[in-house]
Formats: sequence, C-alpha cells, structure tokens
Amino acid sequence: MIRSIAYFGTYDPDYPRNAVLLAGLREHGVEVHEFRAPLPALSAADMTGACGTARMAIGVAAAHARLVAQHRPCLRVDAVVVGYPGHFLVPAGRLVAAWRRARLVFDPLVSLFDTFADDRALVRRGGVKATAIRAVDEVAFGLPDLVLADTWSHGSYYQEEFGLARGRVAVVPVGALPEPRARGSARRLAPDEPLTVLQYGKWSPLHGADVVLAAAERLRADPVRFVLVGEGQLSRPLRATLAARRLTNVCWLGRLPARELRAHTLAADVCLGVFGLSEKAARVIPNKVYDALACGRPVITADSDGAREWLRDGESAVLTPAGDAAALADALRRLLDADVRARLGEAGLALYRRAFTPAAVAARLLAALEDS
Repeated sequence: MIRSIAYFGTYDPDYPRNAVLLAGLREHGVEVHEFRAPLPALSAADMTGACGTARMAIGVAAAHARLVAQHRPCLRVDAVVVGYPGHFLVPAGRLVAAWRRARLVFDPLVSLFDTFADDRALVRRGGVKATAIRAVDEVAFGLPDLVLADTWSHGSYYQEEFGLARGRVAVVPVGALPEPRARGSARRLAPDEPLTVLQYGKWSPLHGADVVLAAAERLRADPVRFVLVGEGQLSRPLRATLAARRLTNVCWLGRLPARELRAHTLAADVCLGVFGLSEKAARVIPNKVYDALACGRPVITADSDGAREWLRDGESAVLTPAGDAAALADALRRLLDADVRARLGEAGLALYRRAFTPAAVAARLLAALEDS
C-alpha cells in the first residue's frame, strides 16, 4: 500500500496536472511531501534563444542547489514523483529515489522534442538545439521506474520513441479540480442574445485557434459570440487575423488568472478544445476540455485518437475533424439548441465525476504503483 510520496522537482503546484494529482493523493490519505524549486518564467520561444537557454541553465543549477537544501535524510517514502515541468530534474530524482529505496515516477505531460521540434516548430529537426532537446528527453524518459501518460495514444508514443516497456507506462488522465457551482444545465437564449463560445490557451499551433477564427468568420450572420483567453506563441498573427477580417463577433481577453478563467468557463454556453493538425494534438486531451467537463459545459473538440479514448461524439462531447472550420461552425449551429447543450453538459459532468476528479485521477496513479 502506498502511504507516503515525495513530490519532487521544478513542478508548478498550481498547474492543473499537478494540482489535481496533489489534491487526489491527499484525498486518498497519502502523505505527500513537497520538495520544489521553481525555474525561471520563460516561454517556449524564449528557451530556444541564447539568453533564454543561459537563464534556464542557471535556473536548473540553482534548482538543484535549493532541492539539496531541502533534503530530509530520515524521511521514508514509497515513491518519488517528478512533476511537470521536470524533465531536467529526473536524474536528481533518480538519486533521491535510490537514497530512499523508493520507486521513481516521472510525469512528463509532454515530450520536449515533440513540443519544440514538431508541434511548435521552434527548432529545426536535426539541428544542434533539437539534438540537445532530444538528449534531455532520452535521459528523462529512460531513468524512471514508471512514466505517466495522459492518454493511451500519448503512452504509445512514449513507448515507441523512447523504447519503454509497456509495464513502465501508466495512463493517468489530467482531470480537473471540482467546481461546486457546476450543474450541467443550459440557459435559454433570448431572441437577441448570442451563444457564448469560449476557447483559451497559450496559442501554440496545437490549439487550432486559427480554425476557430475561420469558424467565426463563417458565423458572422449567426447569433454566436466567441471569447478567446490567453497569450502565447501565435498571439500576434491571431490578432492580425482578427483585425484584417474585422471579426466583430470575437472578443480577445488576453491572459487571465485561473479564478477568472474558471468563471468564464462557467459562464460560457459552449467550450472549445483543440483543433490543430499536429500529431501531438491528436494524442492529447487538453486541460481546457477537462475543465469544461468539470463545469458541466458542453464541449467541442477535434475528433482524434486521444479524444476518443474518453469522449463519445454526440454523447459526452461533439467531435469535429481537426482543422475543419466548416465542421466546427456547423457544430456550433446545432448547439444553438438549449436542449442539445443541456444533454451534452449533463453527460460531460457525469463523465467528469466518474473518471476525472482528483480522487479518480490519483486512484489510477496509486493502482499503477501497486501493480509495478
């Protein structure tokens, strides 16, 4: 039985993946000891430049020093979990786990190489930077006893890319923190009231915000209002598209704190997932989808291998072809019907309560540790 876990590394405790696991483990009565040293706040694009790389290297070294200072020699734990982001700290985690005679778990959430070279295309495949990033991945995925993946599609990718045996990969969905105000109902729109459609993200290609803007253009004459929240890699071209196409049915709010983001999710009539065409986009179910389910909001996201592991088209969500703005626009027209939205919201909330609460997510990690 797993009684005590050390959560270790440069992870962000407020990031949804970590917040859900930490809360869930404690709900199961697991004693969680946190050992954390944050990294510099750098975007993915920043980290590919010379200055950003230098700042990150200094930050990683400083993080190791701070974690050494937190070391508690007599502490007994059953497992050491290197949380996200934590790729650079896995070797240190391996040493800590060996010292404590515990199993090492790595929760990567993503492959750095996949993110930087493929999905975001920030470094050139085969170049020096890509080779270095790939080396970090090889070490980070090679050392743990157990690697977590958010979907089977992602887990299969880790197995193939890094030569992991099936028994070293456990699928643990991201999940979301609960929302006590969630009801799964749908408001009736007044004749002159638009459907409010929300998408948020850090605007990497994975999100497919360009597809959302193209759908908004198709829906100019329909009672639909889009709200985009966040900033990131593609903010500038997305804003340029908004201005060039004069999309008055789109409201750009920029970056918001988590509490306001949850409020916007609750207030939305429909929440959007991801629509990008990258292989990574097809493997994942993003935070925003789980958050919408937790709030009882109907969800539209791309029809992908990852999404189909948990979502059923027309039942718990609406799945449309990735990159297809016309299909997204058609789906939103169907969701002008409040009864359809209510049915999807109720089914999505039931799915969340069954499989994606902190307790349900942590139970999958604990079961994997018991079986390993």
